[in-house]
Amino acid sequence: MNSLFSNNSPLWNITNKILNFLWLSLLWFLCSLPVITVGASTAALYQVMLKYVRNEEGYLTTSYFRAFRRNFRQATAVWLLLLPAGLLLTINFVLYNRLEQEGTAGFLFMILGFGVSLSFAFMNLYVYAVLAKFQNTLFRIITNSWIMALYHWPTSVLMLAITLLILASGFLIFPPLLFCAPAVICYLNTKQLTRIFEKYTATA
Repeated sequence: MNSLFSNNSPLWNITNKILNFLWLSLLWFLCSLPVITVGASTAALYQVMLKYVRNEEGYLTTSYFRAFRRNFRQATAVWLLLLPAGLLLTINFVLYNRLEQEGTAGFLFMILGFGVSLSFAFMNLYVYAVLAKFQNTLFRIITNSWIMALYHWPTSVLMLAITLLILASGFLIFPPLLFCAPAVICYLNTKQLTRIFEKYTATA
């Protein structure tokens, strides 16, 4: 019984991880409330999680706010660039469906739109982690994220599936999951991204 509740027991580790994810998700929600700070909040979450997956996280709250301040300018700029781009793609998709395009041209336009939207979604899964991991210009952060997302497309598909599955499970099956969804999604995706980043840091 004592071993069950010891600091190294599986039960303790799982409970501690759940509590950490709940706390990090709460920090993410609170820091994202102004909306304009969603990018900085997400970059901070990824920077903490990049250390968390290697058991180097330290004090979560301190690490989170340090990362928030460090990445604020670039992450906010990325968010303010990508948000209108995402809204534009969404509006185009809605308008296209209402226009009832037919024929080969309509089909090709639909395929092109789907491809651009999918690659944009892939890039969004990488960009804040890339920003948190690598020091670079805004242009290089976005372009490198897009290149990584397309080059490592099987991992991109997996991360998108993980993200959608957790969100769908939270909204449709188990709503309490949404309280820790940001950190859970970030943790699972960071596990994939860490393997990719190691390939680039090893050759740097």
